[in-house]
Amino acid sequence: MSVELVKIQLKEKNILDNLIHLYLHDLSAYTNQLSINEQGVFIYENLDCFFADSNLTPFFIMLENQIIGFILFVKTLENDKIDYCINDIFLLNKYRGRGLGKEAVKQLLSSFPGNYYVLQLEKNQPAIRFWKAFYQKYNLVYTEEAIIEDEEACIAQTFYTPSHLL
Repeated sequence: MSVELVKIQLKEKNILDNLIHLYLHDLSAYTNQLSINEQGVFIYENLDCFFADSNLTPFFIMLENQIIGFILFVKTLENDKIDYCINDIFLLNKYRGRGLGKEAVKQLLSSFPGNYYVLQLEKNQPAIRFWKAFYQKYNLVYTEEAIIEDEEACIAQTFYTPSHLL
């Protein structure tokens, strides 16, 4: 079984929006800042930017031609020490814990070598464990700091990735 990253096209934005509702529902377990709207759904306010700005790229994570999640990828312009940011990553529950997320991230990093920044909510221990396991698996040296982002306690990591991860 092979994971594939596929750039999301504008005509597929509604599919991404549906997945983002699930992602935000999961994320709401770790923050009080996410709430449903009057229609009972979570809204990702900057979704349109990923289809209007060439420095923002949404990818579906695919397995055997089925969508199993997404990555929202950012090419940074404001920081000369950071090239890219993985803004959000999500896998449907039944695909978690099988190494598929790590494989998707590995493919992304291999396609876009450089200096990366990732951020996790301090309360989101599953995300923190995911990233630390990823760094360990691929022998990536990273720096980490506790920061406050949008009034939330977070863990931020920076690391460099070469063009080919083992």
